[in-house]
Amino acid sequence: MNDNLRSVSNTFLKLREDIERISRSLQPSYVDFYTGLDQVLRPIQQLHLEVARMTTIPDLASSRIAEIAKANQHWQDMIEQAKASSRVFDGLTRMHETWTRSLMPLQDQIAQLQAEAKLLLGCVTHRLTVSEQLFAGLDFEAIRRSIALPEPTILKLQGSITELATTYATLAESIHTYQDITRLPDFLLPGATREMFVAGHAVRVFRTLDEPDEEPQTAQLELVTELETETSVCIGLLQTLDPGLATPYRGARDALHRGNPDRARHILSSLRELWNHVLRHIAPDEHVLAWVQGNHNDLLREGRPTRKARVLYVCRNLNHGPFADFVDQDTRALVKLLEFFNRVHELESKLTDDQLRALLLRTDSWLVYILQIWKGSR
Repeated sequence: MNDNLRSVSNTFLKLREDIERISRSLQPSYVDFYTGLDQVLRPIQQLHLEVARMTTIPDLASSRIAEIAKANQHWQDMIEQAKASSRVFDGLTRMHETWTRSLMPLQDQIAQLQAEAKLLLGCVTHRLTVSEQLFAGLDFEAIRRSIALPEPTILKLQGSITELATTYATLAESIHTYQDITRLPDFLLPGATREMFVAGHAVRVFRTLDEPDEEPQTAQLELVTELETETSVCIGLLQTLDPGLATPYRGARDALHRGNPDRARHILSSLRELWNHVLRHIAPDEHVLAWVQGNHNDLLREGRPTRKARVLYVCRNLNHGPFADFVDQDTRALVKLLEFFNRVHELESKLTDDQLRALLLRTDSWLVYILQIWKGSR
């Protein structure tokens, strides 16, 4: 299994290169195109099946894992749809060449577009498969015992993670066809799946169930490295938005590497300030108030926009309710996580480098995601 996981990780680095190679050698046979793509994605599907068979689900985590597994199966089913769709081209190739010549450019574009969508789902299912194993190892009761926090604090964090899994599954079920995928930004589904993983990873660093098999953990660490690289654009996005917003971000990063005894407080306060300022910057009061007037007055509190109102405003032009609900819950889960880290720090419990790095990755991921949505909605 370890070799399989490593092989799949290497396969992902070559996916786009392989698609370009297949596309360059494409002849009038579109079956060849899909056959080549299937060979690239097949290891990912095999990994999904292997991890699903290995995963044991504690009662405490059963609802979360069930939602993630349901979403993962949905994506797997959609990948299979591409095989059926490709059979449409079989009929076209039997037309007389006078017809096929005029259709050839369109067929090329459709084949390429569908292949890109299938590749995107391959990336999503890989991330979600690793997330399944991660979430199965979360034990909130063990976290409560080891940190000695009040039960309501743990329940709030646990509830936010469970709701995040539920809204992700709802988002997945709202995507029925490849046409649905192409109506949404190309970063939406991989980004949402990344948010699922980093949310679980930030909790995992506190406590996981003992697992004799270390292979899934290896896959998790490899994905962490991949996502740290993917979200490294965060500082550039903040500088584009407002150079002043990059200051608390740099402060949090610098505090981690300085090893200052008070670094946890510095990092937590910087990240709380950062996410709050970013959300208010991309969803200013006056703009949100004007938008809410024609929508829901329950999105106001004492005449000011709620956090949910700001998130929905940022997502307004995408016109996809389940997606907006996921981003709202994702933001709630981030806030609960920051509050949880802060409570741990208040107990004078020393936060480790791994825990602080996981929090930074979680925040980086959310910032990249919300700023991508904002840029696409302008």
